[in-house]
Amino acid sequence: MAANFPYEKSFLQQLQADNKQAQTITQYQLTLTDFFTYEQHFNPTYHASGLLADISENDIKAYLDMLRTQRQFKTSTLNKSLSNLNGYFSFLFAHRTITSLPTFTIKGQPIPSEQPVDDWPVQLPTLLANEDLHVYTRAFLLFTCKSFTANEMLAPNFYQQLKHLTFSAYEQVFLEKFKTFLQPLQADLNTQDLFLKQRKRGVDPHLSLAALHKYLGGDSQRAGLPLKPVLLRQSFVLWVLRENRTTPLTELMTRLRLDIASLGYYQNLLRKQDLRRLKASQT
Repeated sequence: MAANFPYEKSFLQQLQADNKQAQTITQYQLTLTDFFTYEQHFNPTYHASGLLADISENDIKAYLDMLRTQRQFKTSTLNKSLSNLNGYFSFLFAHRTITSLPTFTIKGQPIPSEQPVDDWPVQLPTLLANEDLHVYTRAFLLFTCKSFTANEMLAPNFYQQLKHLTFSAYEQVFLEKFKTFLQPLQADLNTQDLFLKQRKRGVDPHLSLAALHKYLGGDSQRAGLPLKPVLLRQSFVLWVLRENRTTPLTELMTRLRLDIASLGYYQNLLRKQDLRRLKASQT
């Protein structure tokens, strides 16, 4: 069977080795097949040569502009297309198949303000069901909504905490997928911990905070959110406080796993946020 785009077989093998979900791999295939079909029709230099060297940054920008203006792609969908293209060309660049990275300076577009980060926990059901996001990204979002910090999630024996938590039906669906993903890693590394290296490097099998940031950064465009642990943690706490203004302090401290001083800090942040919104509504 003829390839839909250059180095298709080796690229798909790499995605599988990286434990990408089947749906995510399919999205890569669709994006890349469409992109190279477009190049064959609208990039005469590439059409004549068939060389990857004849695909430039401007060609990719032209393709993305076509998706935006002619196909009316939303910003989040455009960002996913760019992310797929960047993943492919980064793979080729890493393997020295190409000598320059045509996506290097192209940045994803900010998500419109109608989906603010302030209310991101409302999107949790959709985010957990999004197979385009790595399971570590989705697990991080879930456990953030259970009031844990990134450092707590990455600590040894964090899995013990799950025994004391209650999960909704949609959360349990995701956790089953997470469990399936983890089983071979846990067996290979002889641990029940949750955030583990996918490749054996060094003695410690646990994922580092820097490594988690890489997963989150890679999924940020796909999620349509700035996946920064500190920002998301703060936004989650403020969202809970905003939605539970009359809840007793002791209940909030238990739910958010905060002491009285930390709760006071976040309540002060919420008051400042309320004032900014009030002033903005009056202008």
